[in-house]
Amino acid sequence: MWFDLKAEQRPPDLQAGQSILVVDQTLTSTGWNPAPVGRVRTFEQKQAGNQLLSLASCSGTGVGYCRYDYQRSDKRLVVVTVPASQPDQAGRVARWWLESLTFNPEH
Repeated sequence: MWFDLKAEQRPPDLQAGQSILVVDQTLTSTGWNPAPVGRVRTFEQKQAGNQLLSLASCSGTGVGYCRYDYQRSDKRLVVVTVPASQPDQAGRVARWWLESLTFNPEH
């Protein structure tokens, strides 16, 4: 089984600096479903400062990036955050992109 991932050019209209809590609510209300691959570790949830089902991972060093994955149809949306200055903001959007998930049974 093989999945081809291709970057798309038109991701949803997000803004750098938005709270991931606001982004998550907007995305899930417009048909994007949390779709992380694998299980998140406890330290990652602490670092992220939230319990969002879309949390895929957080880096253990450096800036403290966290990744959130969403899926709608054959598209995966990846949202990367940096820590917020206020803990109740649970991370601010730094960047995002869309990937196309194409199932290719020949591989």
